[in-house]
Amino acid sequence: MSDLRANRDLALMTLEREVRADIRAEAADALCELAFDAPKELRGEFEPAVVRLLADKQDEVRCAGLALASEVLTPDEAKEILVRHLTDRVARVRVEAAGRLADLALPDTRGALAAALQDPELTVRFEAARGMVALEHTAGLEVLLDALEDTDLRFRAASALAQLGNKEAIPALKRAFSSWFVPAFDKTQLAGALAVLGEAEGIAHLFKRAGRKWTMDRPMAVELLGAVKAPGALPRLLEILKDAADPARGTAARSLGRLGDPAAEAPLGELLASSASDDLKLDGAEGLLLLGTASARARVESLKLQDQEAAEELAGLLVDYGARP
Repeated sequence: MSDLRANRDLALMTLEREVRADIRAEAADALCELAFDAPKELRGEFEPAVVRLLADKQDEVRCAGLALASEVLTPDEAKEILVRHLTDRVARVRVEAAGRLADLALPDTRGALAAALQDPELTVRFEAARGMVALEHTAGLEVLLDALEDTDLRFRAASALAQLGNKEAIPALKRAFSSWFVPAFDKTQLAGALAVLGEAEGIAHLFKRAGRKWTMDRPMAVELLGAVKAPGALPRLLEILKDAADPARGTAARSLGRLGDPAAEAPLGELLASSASDDLKLDGAEGLLLLGTASARARVESLKLQDQEAAEELAGLLVDYGARP
């Protein structure tokens, strides 16, 4: 606790004394990281820093203040601050406010997010549209479709459209998917969105990329096969899981959990009982917890790991995937 406070005070002192913008921005980021990593019972000690950061003249520092507010204040307290900053004169600050507000996913932020959909900056409108998706509302659909044409936003826009699940997005997703020079990760994300919406070409692309071991986006494709519950994914994922030389085994284990097929429980249980590394067993444990059955959870609860950090991570997984009623 003393180290936490000392590092917090050092970051605040740097903000007070330093004149270089880059160093001050690093200090603000460090303050946020300290708060994010702090135990929940100690995060209240960072509340006074929120006021300090938000009053700063430097835009990057004020953005850090919004990030800090979203982590250490109650959702309602953070909401009030974020909504106020949706009308800030600086676009970067408005983007941060809209993004953090979207992540809160509070029903009573709908009006504020709807207003932000009219912001002159696409990035602000995009973050507001994400918030609407989190509230299961289609008001931001057109903004998300526009964002597919922005190289910096395309990846996240495809993810948001997949979450929204509105078939009106299919034509725009197909246009983006078939465009020339689309980066591999973007193309696979677009394929995932198309697959969620029932489009065969998206599913076919995921299978193709999952079969190419030399491609950087392969783990993503493997993960998406389970996430979109692609027909026929079970045997392909099991094949990867059972190949001791395949670097995507852990990804396949988690993907099997997302696929939700009870037939995956036994193979995942075998992985936990094998001589695999603790890291791989953690992936298998997460896959079992994602299956969500009492028997799958029991397998994880009986798992013993050698490494202390891995054991702590396992305990965290059990908490994160709390027991089903």
